[in-house]
Amino acid sequence: MEAEFNLFTDYHQFTVSDPTADFSDLWAKWTDETIDAMFVQGDRYIAVGTMRNMHAPVLIRLGSEHSFTGSVDRVMTGTLEVPSGVVEVSGPTDNGMSGGKVEVPPGTYRVEVQYFNLGSVADNGLDGDDCYMITLEPADR
Repeated sequence: MEAEFNLFTDYHQFTVSDPTADFSDLWAKWTDETIDAMFVQGDRYIAVGTMRNMHAPVLIRLGSEHSFTGSVDRVMTGTLEVPSGVVEVSGPTDNGMSGGKVEVPPGTYRVEVQYFNLGSVADNGLDGDDCYMITLEPADR
């Protein structure tokens, strides 16, 4: 399973979550440390920092060998609880319009985020070839 999105990464971020996630603590989790890491671990969600403050390609995959091309500049890991069996991918301000939903077996997943081509982003933060790949693996394997 895989799905590719062109997410509106306003405020240099996007989220991957279960629909039951509560994002009320997300603003507090963006600290100097997590901004540098470009990654926030939340309860039933992760937030991924981006270099672009515009649209960026995001690939979500479960058991897929497909990948983006280019240099992997960073890798972050975490966990994602998905009791609903639905993973939502969204930019922070577009109400899911640039993202979508992916069905997965309910459970807990190890998450690996690969950040590609971060150095390609222009100084204006709008143009570049950065892209982000999220790999989900069942945690019980």
